[in-house]
Amino acid sequence: MDLLTHSFSGAALLLAMPRRPAAAWALPLSMAVAILPDIDIVFPSTPIDSLLLHRGITHALPALPILAPLCALIMYPFWRRGTPGAWTFRQTAFFAFLLLLMHIWLDCVTSYGTLAFLPFSDYRVRLNGLFIVDLWLLIPLILACCAARRRFRIAALAMTWLIFYTGGAVAWRIHLEDKWSKTLQADGIAATQLGVLPDAFSPLHWKVKYEHDGHLFQASLDWKGHQTSPWIERQSADPALLNRLSSEDRSIGIWRSFSFMPLQEEQDWEEGKEYTFYDWRFSSLVPFAQTIQDRRRNDTNPFRLIARLDGTDRLVAVRYIGSTRRRDAGWQPPAPSKGRRGIYWLIGLDE
Repeated sequence: MDLLTHSFSGAALLLAMPRRPAAAWALPLSMAVAILPDIDIVFPSTPIDSLLLHRGITHALPALPILAPLCALIMYPFWRRGTPGAWTFRQTAFFAFLLLLMHIWLDCVTSYGTLAFLPFSDYRVRLNGLFIVDLWLLIPLILACCAARRRFRIAALAMTWLIFYTGGAVAWRIHLEDKWSKTLQADGIAATQLGVLPDAFSPLHWKVKYEHDGHLFQASLDWKGHQTSPWIERQSADPALLNRLSSEDRSIGIWRSFSFMPLQEEQDWEEGKEYTFYDWRFSSLVPFAQTIQDRRRNDTNPFRLIARLDGTDRLVAVRYIGSTRRRDAGWQPPAPSKGRRGIYWLIGLDE
């Protein structure tokens, strides 16, 4: 989720407490801890490492028993002496635990993917319930925080809305997937990798996608799951090619694990073939959102991976471009992964 939603969810959680520290620092500290896991955006030293480190170990459930007391060490001194309604250190640590857990949950319900089980598993949790910015969640949180400084029940209602709305969005996505699975079967389409994803202004807008015969198909849906646009067809990424290239280059392996709707484009270059891979998940089918995305990206797709093969089909160069042009790694020679050991295993980073 976006930083505003994370910060106001932290404020609402504090204001929902009938007994809370009456200190000027309590609210801003709660908001800061609520967005703290996103400090991982400063960790990567290369663009490709951001796919491993962002929503990585600071968003992992096994890290919570360590992160929560560390946050409490910062929060507790600000209100422990003479502060009305002050919490004990244990209560403060438990509240920090709730703030961090709420951050992880809000990220898990999006489609970006969260490495919630590091360092024990690289499985990306993406429940595909909410778009990255959800006004139906953000606006009630802001309004509740403005109105709940002296009435904790308003903030408690906002937190109840957060729980039921996010959970309901995931449940509705599962319902839409089941509906479209039956629809495509009735149409005689042997679809694989069927999925429904939130689009801009979800749950009013969704996207349905499926793979068939080496191609990906995608169309927009309204909130009831009715198709509102023609099917768009793109060539799927060749899994055999991706598997082979992943064994030869670390960047390709990382991108392959991150991708959800991998597409492939092929063109000639002076010494052989050039393959461009990108993830269709990040394209919106809502016209207004499409216009904003195109202006921000200068008509380029984010999270692109480009591989150049020479005339003997040998991988000779790799280039990764992240969410903006500033995150362009430039052309690099292929470098296989060395695996994970020690601190690299702990934070989920390949050497």
